[in-house]
Amino acid sequence: MHDETMSSGVYLPEMDVAPASATTEARRFQFNGNARDYFRIWIVNVALSLVTLGIYSAWATVRTRRYMYANTTLAGSPFEYLARPIPILKGRLLTVLIFGAYSLAGRVSVPLQLAMAVVVAGFLPWLIVKSMMFRARYSSWRGLRFYFSDDYLGAYKWYLGVYFLMGIPFAVMLLFTLAGTPSLTIIGVLILLAGYATIYPWIKGHQQEWMVENHHFGGKSFRFDTEIRRYHGIYARSAGVALAWFIPCVMMLGGIMSSVGNHTPSRAMPSPYILLGVYAIMAPAYLGVWTFVHTRMTNMLYNQAHLGPYGFRSSLEYWPMLGLYLSNVLAVVFTLGLAMPWARIRLARYRAERLEVLGDGDLNDFVRDAFAHGEIGAAATEMDSLLGIDIGL
Repeated sequence: MHDETMSSGVYLPEMDVAPASATTEARRFQFNGNARDYFRIWIVNVALSLVTLGIYSAWATVRTRRYMYANTTLAGSPFEYLARPIPILKGRLLTVLIFGAYSLAGRVSVPLQLAMAVVVAGFLPWLIVKSMMFRARYSSWRGLRFYFSDDYLGAYKWYLGVYFLMGIPFAVMLLFTLAGTPSLTIIGVLILLAGYATIYPWIKGHQQEWMVENHHFGGKSFRFDTEIRRYHGIYARSAGVALAWFIPCVMMLGGIMSSVGNHTPSRAMPSPYILLGVYAIMAPAYLGVWTFVHTRMTNMLYNQAHLGPYGFRSSLEYWPMLGLYLSNVLAVVFTLGLAMPWARIRLARYRAERLEVLGDGDLNDFVRDAFAHGEIGAAATEMDSLLGIDIGL
């Protein structure tokens, strides 16, 4: 699965070497990278990407992922990232072409842009599958590669088709609104909110299920214990978190704007300092809500996943994650970006330390059994002409 944040997505690192005897103890992931070593890689990547107008970014991606994978271990065994830069470059050029055509269509006419939007939406599930297949095929542990099924039908179902369900509450709200009475309008809005609160978590839960269960490793398929009610719980609590963040922020912002308005002519343009203040007040609120959802969804992804006799446990916590994000953002801003390697290393280390593999058995036996029965999808992984793109999803 994905190694970036989800979204979508999050990638399960390779299984680690365990002692020869069976154990019921949790095996914790570790990240051994440091900011000094990664800074050397990062600064060269940035410089060459600028000089080559972004062309080198594919090579930069490979160098970065190889460093991150090699420094992520479970019981001492590192990950490997085996991709080559050219397929990544191809994937990015394809993505630029698709979205460039969409932007260009907007300069010609609105109907043409709408038509291009439909085309882009039609491409996205296909691109998601291709990207997942590529990332899995070139991620390995102890010679065993991951594999992702080419389930295009499932991708179009869960990343395109189900979103049409979101139109049902909107259509109902529109009918109530057209009735012309305030009470019916309020009822329509409540139906819209209730519909979205029901459908959207259901969609996100099944998207995670689809992503996990189409991954394979060591001759076994990942399983996912789908409990959709938990996703409704996450988004219900996120609404409370949003209120806790935005109500004081809006009140503070209203007070500031009222004070400024009393000293500013009515037709005067807002000062850049005022706009900067608005962003400074609202950005932490957005980050606070996003961090809550991201943390809970990441934990949900891993905690419901299983591989053979093993399960996973992710224990990311909201406040430590929010503290990491806030301090990282401030460090990057005040160093004009030079703290980016330090920020990324901190985040990678925390996330690795909060991820464990659970279950009885010997991981060495798991690996030997996988080699004895042949790696799943070995023939399919050689089809580079079909898998050779990565768009960074």
